[in-house]
Amino acid sequence: QKMSKTKGNVVDPLGVIDESGADALRFAVIHGATPGNDQRFGPAKLEHARNFANKLWNATRFVAGARPGTIPADAERRLPDARHLGPTERWLLSRAAATTAAVDEAMAAYAFGEVTRLVYEAIWNEYCDWGLEFAKVRLADDRLDREEREATWWTLVEVLDTYLRLLHPVMPFVTEALWTALPHRETDPELLIVARWPGVGETDPVAEREVASLVELVTEIRNARASAKMPAADWLETMVFVPVDLGPTFEALRPAIERLARARPLHRELTPEALEATVRPGDLTVLVPAAEIEAAV
Repeated sequence: QKMSKTKGNVVDPLGVIDESGADALRFAVIHGATPGNDQRFGPAKLEHARNFANKLWNATRFVAGARPGTIPADAERRLPDARHLGPTERWLLSRAAATTAAVDEAMAAYAFGEVTRLVYEAIWNEYCDWGLEFAKVRLADDRLDREEREATWWTLVEVLDTYLRLLHPVMPFVTEALWTALPHRETDPELLIVARWPGVGETDPVAEREVASLVELVTEIRNARASAKMPAADWLETMVFVPVDLGPTFEALRPAIERLARARPLHRELTPEALEATVRPGDLTVLVPAAEIEAAV
């Protein structure tokens, strides 16, 4: 229903700002809006927007605190060395490039609701839910060379910087505060509001396809564990068939897959016939031993 003082369904913007913040109000009003259509507006949308701001704040705080000790605190922001990028880093950079291109297109069409959807999906569902989780394992892996861990961190910084710039028109106060916590280039201004709009980089379809397959693998193993009501903290022996072309990416991400799926030991079988599948995410085949699940339950 249209807001009306007579009906008593008016949302006081000043009260909302006091409770949830100005950025949450702006995001809630724009997110999901399409030209010519009505939209529902209420406490749920405001809480959703506030949670998004908190998610972004926590992600930035993690990145700032995860800086490897080999990188000086006053180091100038730079692109990660492509020679030391892993699959997740290539995937993050590719997704940032694709998101920037899509946001540019939506901006040109004045589809501001689509802009918020694109940036929200990129930050929450890709960067935070998967990118940061994969990076945590890589940053803590002492077996990796210093250059590889540094490349992982610079990738997180580069992608987060891009998303803060894309989100700034919608959530200017939060993004301005968080941008100051990241390393900057010498050519960057002091304020994000006058910083350059991000350019569109190159995408990496191979990295996107392969990492997406392994994300689906982790998701399906988690679902199988949840269906069996297995305690989330318990480790479970798991066997998986991975095609040859996906093998290098799987091995590079094996420590992260084991941790995120709580799958250890994680055995890679050579043929799909070796498994009697319980789940089939895409081209992969996974067997979670029934005896293990029954024992856990």
